[in-house]
Amino acid sequence: MNLSKQFTYLLFLLLLPVLTVRAETPVEAQVTYIMETADSLVKARLALFDQSIMEHRFDKAVRRRIENYVGNWSHATGRVLARSARFFPIFEEQLAAKGMPLGLKYVTIQESALRPYATSHAGAGGLWQLMPGTAREHGLVVDEILDERLDPELGCAAGLEYLQIQYERYEDWALALAAYNCGPGNVNKALRKAGGRDKNYWQIRRFLPRETRNYLPNIIAAAYVMAFHHLHDVPAGQMDLDLQITEAITVERRLSLHRVIQVTGLRPDVVIELNAQYLKGYLPGLPGGHRLRLPKRVMPAMRSYLTLHPADAPETDADLPWTSPRLHKGELTSERYYSQYRTTVGSQDTTLRQVAGSFRIPVDQLAIWSNRGEFDSLALFDEVVFYNVSEYLPFDPRDRDTPAAAPQVDMLPAAPVRIPNRNRVNGLPEVQPAVKTEKRKPGLGDILKSWF
Repeated sequence: MNLSKQFTYLLFLLLLPVLTVRAETPVEAQVTYIMETADSLVKARLALFDQSIMEHRFDKAVRRRIENYVGNWSHATGRVLARSARFFPIFEEQLAAKGMPLGLKYVTIQESALRPYATSHAGAGGLWQLMPGTAREHGLVVDEILDERLDPELGCAAGLEYLQIQYERYEDWALALAAYNCGPGNVNKALRKAGGRDKNYWQIRRFLPRETRNYLPNIIAAAYVMAFHHLHDVPAGQMDLDLQITEAITVERRLSLHRVIQVTGLRPDVVIELNAQYLKGYLPGLPGGHRLRLPKRVMPAMRSYLTLHPADAPETDADLPWTSPRLHKGELTSERYYSQYRTTVGSQDTTLRQVAGSFRIPVDQLAIWSNRGEFDSLALFDEVVFYNVSEYLPFDPRDRDTPAAAPQVDMLPAAPVRIPNRNRVNGLPEVQPAVKTEKRKPGLGDILKSWF
């Protein structure tokens, strides 16, 4: 073979990788958050929770859920943390009034991810995921106009009543929670298979439906993350203070949310979010009245309006645009009405709950605002952060007479209040771990490609 043929043959061998397309299967590796905290430390932290509710075990299921909360789902966890400052104070108040363990508030994270309008595929709704029939049995109204399961207070009251019934049946909070999830029939069946009613949840767990087998481990993981999120660098998400510092009053009359917006100057989305149970945009005026929840800063204006305006006066809100004189002054944000306070702890070895009690602030709000946990022990001169209303809104009788003549705000819809379409949610989404593809080293063919 002469030199020219040898050169041609060698060149062909060099160009062969370029001319041949190789189907390579990339090497895939699941990128999963590996919790750096030692298992013994996590177990010690779980021991701080109320063990009368359940034994806070730390097993593979709990660990996997915690890793998801602080890793793959960290952004969703931040949003849940922000919502906890809004809802947990309501739950703790009712739990304390009923003499029930405060730790039961964490059930709602597994049930609804603290979304008041969450709906399951089976039809359960609200923060406590009550079925329509169960809600009606406990005195709630569920129809096309009013769904009181979406009311944080009424939904909590009904959910706790149902949970208390299950506790009286089994005299065990863990079994009561299992029955809350899958029904007492399935729990009774699991008890029979396990050999008797003296068994606890962990002993009958393998006989329960699959969802219920993971139900309590998921609640344990949620409780852990709510209390120790700051130690895993998971910050709380942002939430308008108008949704956190609120107050509820009972209104014994028909009242449209549109009129509430006009009187208070609040953004429509704030009023709707705080009163999601009114599906048609108005309080229907049923006997016994209805709860109207608003930011605390606008309550003086709302109370004055209800006192001065006759209850039998006609409501013509459907004919008026979504507008308010205050909205035209640029008051679309609420920051100016709140003041931030930073204070240091004045004594040694003080718990966050004790500090919250001294300032008369819900501990869950103080924890989120200060980026701390409920079980944190504060040393001398440690700093905490909280907010309070700095300016209350008085009632201006001109506000209800001028909206019809005021120019319409472009960013607000010119239609009666309607509840937006809600996504069906049942707890946090099962987010799939990210997939990382390993890049192969460039070969000779890749180098030759770059030349051409």
